[in-house]
Amino acid sequence: MTFTSILIQGNIISTEVLDKIRTEDIRFQTPKDFRLAPNTTVRDEISIAWSLATSHWEVFKKKREQLVETDSGTSETRKYWMLPLMSLLGYELGSATAELINGKSYAISHRATNLDNFPVHIIGVQQSLDKRADTGGPRLSPHALAQEYLNNQEHLYALVSNGKFLRLLRDATRLSRLSYLEFNLEQIMEEQLYTEFALLFRLLHASRMPQQMDAGPDSYLEYYHLEALAHGGRIREKLSLAVETSIKEIANSFLQHKANENLQEAVATNTINAKDYYIYNLRVIYRLLFLMVIEERKLVYPETRNTQLEAKRKIYYDHYSVRRICSLAGKRVFVEPEKCDLWLSLQTCFSLYEQDRYGRALGIAPLGSGLFAPDALGILTGQMLSNQHLLSVLRHLTNFVNESGQLVRVNYADLDVEEFGSVYEGLLEYEPEFSGGMFIFKQGTDRSKSGSHYTPEELVKPLIQHSLEHQIQDKLKMPNPEAALLSLKVCDVACGSGHILLSAARRIGFELARLRSGEDQPSPTVQRHAIGDAIRHCIYGVDKNPLAVELCKVAMWLEAHEPGQPLNFLDHHIKCGDAIVGLGLREELENGIANEAFKTLSADDKDIAAGLLKRNKQERKRMESAHAAQQLTTDVQVDTTLQETMAAYKTFSHLPETTPEEIDRKAKAYKKFVDSKGFTFLKTMADLQVAQFFIPKTESNKRVLITDADYRLILSGYKGWQIPATAKAAAVAHEERFFHWFIEFPEVFNEGGFDCILGNPPFLGGQKLSGNFGDPFLEFIKHQFTPIGAVDLVTYFFRRIFSIIKKEGFQSLISTNTIAQGKAREGGLDFIVNNGGTINHAIRSMRWPGVAAVEVSLVTITKRRWDKKYFLDNKAVQTITPYLDDSLVIGNPFPLKQNVKKSFMGSVVLGKGFVITPEEAETLIKKDPRNKEVLFPYLNGDDLNNSPDQNASRWVINFFDWSEGKAQSYPACFEIIERLVKPERQRPNNKMGREKWWQFYRRGVDLYETISQLDQVMAVALTSKTVAITLLPSNQVFSHSLGLFAYNDFAAFCILQSTIHNIWAWLYGSSMKSDLRYTPSVCFETFPFPLNVSDEQIEQMILIGNKYYETRQVLMKESQIGLTKVYNLFHGEKIKKTDEEKNSLTDNAFLKEFGKEAISLKRHLHLIEGITYNETIEQIKLLRSLHIRMDAVVLSAYGWDDIELKHDFYELDYLPEGDKVRYTIHPLTRKEILKRLLALNHQLHALTIESSKPILAKTDLQEGNSPFTLF
Repeated sequence: MTFTSILIQGNIISTEVLDKIRTEDIRFQTPKDFRLAPNTTVRDEISIAWSLATSHWEVFKKKREQLVETDSGTSETRKYWMLPLMSLLGYELGSATAELINGKSYAISHRATNLDNFPVHIIGVQQSLDKRADTGGPRLSPHALAQEYLNNQEHLYALVSNGKFLRLLRDATRLSRLSYLEFNLEQIMEEQLYTEFALLFRLLHASRMPQQMDAGPDSYLEYYHLEALAHGGRIREKLSLAVETSIKEIANSFLQHKANENLQEAVATNTINAKDYYIYNLRVIYRLLFLMVIEERKLVYPETRNTQLEAKRKIYYDHYSVRRICSLAGKRVFVEPEKCDLWLSLQTCFSLYEQDRYGRALGIAPLGSGLFAPDALGILTGQMLSNQHLLSVLRHLTNFVNESGQLVRVNYADLDVEEFGSVYEGLLEYEPEFSGGMFIFKQGTDRSKSGSHYTPEELVKPLIQHSLEHQIQDKLKMPNPEAALLSLKVCDVACGSGHILLSAARRIGFELARLRSGEDQPSPTVQRHAIGDAIRHCIYGVDKNPLAVELCKVAMWLEAHEPGQPLNFLDHHIKCGDAIVGLGLREELENGIANEAFKTLSADDKDIAAGLLKRNKQERKRMESAHAAQQLTTDVQVDTTLQETMAAYKTFSHLPETTPEEIDRKAKAYKKFVDSKGFTFLKTMADLQVAQFFIPKTESNKRVLITDADYRLILSGYKGWQIPATAKAAAVAHEERFFHWFIEFPEVFNEGGFDCILGNPPFLGGQKLSGNFGDPFLEFIKHQFTPIGAVDLVTYFFRRIFSIIKKEGFQSLISTNTIAQGKAREGGLDFIVNNGGTINHAIRSMRWPGVAAVEVSLVTITKRRWDKKYFLDNKAVQTITPYLDDSLVIGNPFPLKQNVKKSFMGSVVLGKGFVITPEEAETLIKKDPRNKEVLFPYLNGDDLNNSPDQNASRWVINFFDWSEGKAQSYPACFEIIERLVKPERQRPNNKMGREKWWQFYRRGVDLYETISQLDQVMAVALTSKTVAITLLPSNQVFSHSLGLFAYNDFAAFCILQSTIHNIWAWLYGSSMKSDLRYTPSVCFETFPFPLNVSDEQIEQMILIGNKYYETRQVLMKESQIGLTKVYNLFHGEKIKKTDEEKNSLTDNAFLKEFGKEAISLKRHLHLIEGITYNETIEQIKLLRSLHIRMDAVVLSAYGWDDIELKHDFYELDYLPEGDKVRYTIHPLTRKEILKRLLALNHQLHALTIESSKPILAKTDLQEGNSPFTLF
């Protein structure tokens, strides 16, 4: 149903939920829910309220007529209208005094005493809800005052009214956007809209509101709000599938229609490729989407009402609109299925928006270039589409079946633009192709490969709050704040559907609208115009996927569309390219051709690559000696070209775009600029530099490869640039989508770069980069962002972005939490901070909202001198380090010489045939006892952490480093390896694996040589929550999932199992969800063992370490649980002993009181004899007490007895949401110990540098003391 007196702003509620409330098809609409007396119906109560409200309105009208212009009418509004009305709705209102919060006064006029002082702010009928009173008074408009009040205290909702309008507001700190629901009371009463008054009653009655200040989440109104959000989510899910289905259906319907012979021939002869055909079909869908939105939002015609315009409006909606055709799809009226008249009608509708000569008669202004350009649909323009297929597509797009099996219409007026983005961005996951004359999709393509994800609004808001918001506030203080705001340059370098950019445009546009209107809460019309200006002047986007670029433009047009206005020209602001493959700044042109471009890769001829590398090195060496003179010439040439290019750009950028003709002229002018000599020269030189990484070094390519000397001659103007090498570079640049920032956005870099870059760059592990993008890509980005290795893709985006923000700029990005770990941190945040960046805001780890099972970090960095608060995990701190902690100790740990060759990773087997079952091993030994010489237990991380006895569950065939001939002397075992492993090893790019296929890929020679003298060895699962150290027999093969330590005594165990080592590993290791990735080179080799440990301290560590280990082993054996479950119980805050009454609780009740680990243990022990639940819990408590003693003994060995450990259950900020609690030391203690450990690491490192002599070890290994070196 269409509600004429109700306005919904944002996502506070939806029309679907309002419809359900109206029809009582939703919870909490019974008399009991309204706290009505028995035998009273809700409808009777509404009828009585309506009758009384009508009477009160008539009285109020008479009082209102007596007001003079200067009267606010506050007393009359409250006394004769709003207080009686609110009483009819169940509110017991009393006058309120101003409340002071954080030094600010909030003069909310009334409180509902029956709702724990629920805020209701009532002003005079002659006052605006959105404007401050001219006569002084409160510092904010009534709406803004109530909203700010909500944002700063515990009430979730509030009402604000001037008698004409009644608005429901919600705490905006918990919403992604400012939202409210407005009832036009004057219209309801004057037009006698009883149905809408009834809806007001059912939605805003006092019984709907939170009954206590902190009971907002339990209120009926919050239930309706969450239902609206859930309903939107369900629509998005359904629409995603519907859009995919629609694309395939419409594309194939065009292909199969008998009249479309020229299309069929174009496909058959490859005249059109699948990607181009996909884009044309997408544009049909985008056009439908755009027109459905503006039609439902009443944005086809201006708000101005006159008889002539109303007549044209009626003609359009009745005869030409998309809505008319959609209604035929919904009604399922008879339409001749094979005819094409509806498609022709739709094309007529499209034409109204394409050219003025078609739309003028109906008062419709054309939308100009871009999506509605006459040639935008390409080959589809002249094709035929049957009624049957068009109506089917429209049904998919406009209706869906809900969870109750009912057919529900999609309300396009309510869906936010970013919601469209989330629906349509799914299309970017697919790779289109023609197969057997059909159009199909292949999944798992460009966007999914690159790790791109649609960004939920909950993650966008903090990005803007800690970056762009600072700059907006700075601009508002300037003499001309409007011009200052419009001078902001904001970019997203992986913009996708434009969701983040939309949020930025709205934020800038909102402040712009406030300035222009003088209102704290400007009207939607004013805001829409201001957002359009923000998009035109401030917003920039780049994406590697051309479909994403197209979608981003559609989103921008939808957000800012105004009736009668054309679609803005956005081609110069929203561009296609790879943000990290290309040059950032003009100075990089002078870097020349890198030696790294000629590194031999798999596609190269080794000799040709080596020759080019040798030549390039010689040329660069000569250039360095003659650098000064040549540099001056180059600078003059490049700077002159840049100045000419900038002048041409300014000429283009100042062209108006208020009519389709002007936009067309601007598009042509932009093409002329891009084709100009200056632009082409600069792009050619940048392409040349990058392309050398991507062109294979082969005989056929020798003539198109270029080295440093020729590059510099061309750059300096001494050699012509229209040569085969530049043509090849241009072709490679087009294919790989090179993007040179200073060339593509000259106006931005003429001012020093972007003010703010926001984004959610793609995530992809470093090991996957070459596999997904190729070796040349990896080699280029490693060179471009040196010093850096192969790390997560997002790290390179951090580096690129930091290089292109201006001196006072910000970057605020979403990342995987590996950004603060290991090599990614060293090549990313460490580099940035060491080169002038300051991390002013970070959230270390949070779960991605929705279904994506990924933990992310939010990081904001600025180049400005930061003198404001730092925010880490939403708490104010003194500083934020590249580790995303607030430690005041600066620096990274060094690998320590004394820890070398003490830790190892297990064997990398690589080949399924190596690993066999115990039964298969037994059979092989029975077949030939000699096979026992090459068969070994094969222990992995799962065995270590989840098996109570920690024995290997599988065996392995191990031919050591033997020759193939010796391995063949064990024929039964060799046959298995030859049959199963050899084919797997014969893959390209795996020379070592191919040549010695019968051996482990990486055997770990140092590991087995080192531990050969030990009966036992210490092990840890490299990926786990526990960091649990275990002693194991050394005569077995250890999997690559294990870390091994060449120690076999309990003093070493005591230190490595202690919290002191645990917190070091968590800080310097990396993480995956709730697990630590324990990398020995990072977690162990840097770990500083205590200095000057006494014999007595060693003895104490041996005793407590032995006791702890034995207690844990007994617990595992008797309770038949592995290490993971032991430590889940160990860290279970609710775990405790039970009595008979508690034992008799239902599983759900037991779970609620004692936690999931307890109920899991209880169920498990039902199957185990010999131990009770309480006995197991007692052993857990003993293990905790022993851990306390163990930590204390280790701390004493360090000489840090002044530190209080304070073991208890604490939330650890570096762990993910939902799994933060551990039984450990106090967080402040943790910081202090980590500070001292880092200082000790630096001390030990300095000692090894200062002296080449070995530092005297206090411990004599031959005497059986601790085998680690204690100093």
